[in-house]
Formats: sequence, C-alpha cells, structure tokens
Amino acid sequence: MSFLDLLQTVGGRLGILEAHAKEDAGEPLKVVTRTVTLAELKTEIRSEEVRILADLPAELTLPYDRIFAAAGVKCSAESWSVARLKALLSTEPYQSMEHAAAQQALLTLLSAERVQAEDLVREAMGQDQALDAFEVFVGKKVEDHMAAAEHQVSELDARIQALRSERARLAARIQLDQEKLREWRKSKRAYERDLAASIGYLTDRPVITTDELAD
Repeated sequence: MSFLDLLQTVGGRLGILEAHAKEDAGEPLKVVTRTVTLAELKTEIRSEEVRILADLPAELTLPYDRIFAAAGVKCSAESWSVARLKALLSTEPYQSMEHAAAQQALLTLLSAERVQAEDLVREAMGQDQALDAFEVFVGKKVEDHMAAAEHQVSELDARIQALRSERARLAARIQLDQEKLREWRKSKRAYERDLAASIGYLTDRPVITTDELAD
C-alpha cells in the first residue's frame, strides 16, 4: 500500500499523539490526540533524483539514507530524527515497558525537549514515500532487465534446440557413414580373397593383400 492509499483509508486525516501538561502541577502529562491533514504531512519527493539513484548499477545495495537524501527527506529537528527515535526505543527501559507505558514515557520526553511529534511522523512518512518511489523505479528497472534476460533465454533455448537437432543429424550421418564403410570393407576383403585365390594358381607366393579386419 502506498502512502497516498494509506492516508485515503483514514479519510486523509491522522491523529498525532502529544503529551500536554495538566492544570495541576506535578501530575503526569496528559496524552491528547491532535488531528492533522494529508497536506500537513505529505512530503514533496524529488522523484527525478530518486530515479537517477535507482539507475545506479548497485541500486539494491544502497543504504536507505542515500535514498532519503536523494528524495529530499530531512530530519525533523537538529537533535531529533526518526533514526534517534528508533534507537531510543530499542534500549532500556523502553524495551521492558508495556506499549502504553513506553508511549507515555516517550511523549513526556519529547514534550520536555520541545520536540513536535508531528515532525517525526512527517519525517517517517517522507521516508516511506521515498522508499515507495525508489521501489517503483528500481522495480521497473529490474523487471526490464528480467524481460530482456528472459528474451535472451528464449533465443538461447531456440539455438540450443537447433544445435541439438543439428547434432542429432550429424550423429546419424556419422553412424550411416561408418556402416557404409564397414560394408564396403567387407565387400573389399571378400573380393581380395577371391582375387588372391585366383591369382594363387599363377604365382609361387601370395601377391594379393587380404587383411582380415574385424567386422
């Protein structure tokens, strides 16, 4: 599912969770949901730069950061990014927390550091858009290569079949020539035996070659 398809399934709107201070000081921050629109979250991807990147020979080994950079997806803040968010959530105590507790702790931290959750969501969705765009370009490229390779395979299969037919024809010809030669030699030896027998009445020693070869 593409980014646009995803947003359309929720009516073009998305709820962003944020932690806000309660009126009574000292109480835990209150988690509220703020609704944003597709227009507020959408990132304009530099499609041509992504296409050029996808045309590189080692396109499937490129790090994602290069794709994000080519697409123009930037970090949400100087000290915060999706990469930092992922790294943070993979450490303790977040790993040991239940989802709700980890969510509360994360939103509290972001509020304390004055980081807008919306900015991180926008960056994450921008990365998703960039990867989707790259997938389209690289997928078309690979499919074109596969189609060309399949065409070459078909041509090679036809050539192989033709070579097999030619090989069979030549093998049959060799067998026929061998059989003809074998029969001729049998006839030759028979003639030479008769010839030697006849001439033997006229000479005191054999003068006719009568090689007895195996049939």
